[in-house]
Amino acid sequence: MITDAELDIMKVLWENGALASPAIFEAMKSGKGKHRGTLKTLLARLVKKGVVRCEEINARNYLYIPVITKEEYINESRQRMIDKVYDGSAKNLITNFLKEEKITREDLEMMLREIEED
Repeated sequence: MITDAELDIMKVLWENGALASPAIFEAMKSGKGKHRGTLKTLLARLVKKGVVRCEEINARNYLYIPVITKEEYINESRQRMIDKVYDGSAKNLITNFLKEEKITREDLEMMLREIEED
């Protein structure tokens, strides 16, 4: 499971593809302001979890490549939540979502059209 802090890095990799460590550090500077050491630790964890692959460029820099896609992550996360919170029932998830969220009739009709197109 990817933590929230690791997810920030994954979003950078999904958006940019393979990146060298300095480019990741630079992209993260504009975000949550994590220190370089923290980012290195998070990258190492992502590699250990098998969701990022690492290739050495030189002694100080590495290339990080996402192994899973954003879509794969979203699907796995959704399924984990359905299993954990809704006892495996997607129907219960959708019913809860429709009751609790402000969804207009137009939104529902649009969603139904999209489902029918698939």
